[in-house]
Amino acid sequence: MNIDKICQVLNDGGLVISPTDTIYGIMGDALNENVIRKIYNVKKRNYNKPLILLMNSFEMIKEYTDNISEIEENAIKKLFPGCVTIILKKNYKINNLITSNTEYVGIRIPNNKDLISIINKLERPIVSTSANISDEDVITNIKMIDENLKRKIDYIEDGGEIKENASTIIKFDNEKLIILREGNLTKKIRNMF
Repeated sequence: MNIDKICQVLNDGGLVISPTDTIYGIMGDALNENVIRKIYNVKKRNYNKPLILLMNSFEMIKEYTDNISEIEENAIKKLFPGCVTIILKKNYKINNLITSNTEYVGIRIPNNKDLISIINKLERPIVSTSANISDEDVITNIKMIDENLKRKIDYIEDGGEIKENASTIIKFDNEKLIILREGNLTKKIRNMF
């Protein structure tokens, strides 16, 4: 993966399509509101559908969230990095566009060394979503990317064919595990909590 090029594009307010540990994703600077709006526009995504944040560590998660409970901290430390997205209470540093004006945000630490290196170099989270037009098939190789969408992306990293690997989306409500979307790790997570 061309880490320097991706970091340059993200720092300049551009959009990148790259393999993640699940599918191909569109990525941008999570702290740049224009970038967040661009992602919604290129995907034709409704603003009431939130985006997720990719982070590199528990320390970064703490910097952008509020009131992490003991069970949430335990889940973060046991399940990350991996194909899990956890819904946490956000703080003022996260733009409301990312969270569709809710007080919660989906966060993942990807199981992908290159993505972690990019986040380390940027020193801030990446906003991310699947690299498809909303409600169309997910992208597992770059030949599948919609041509109109492709023209609005500043850099595309070709990682070849990747196996679709949906992340399990979880949250905790009063210490109780809630599975919001089933994924490859759902069974393991249920057994842990």
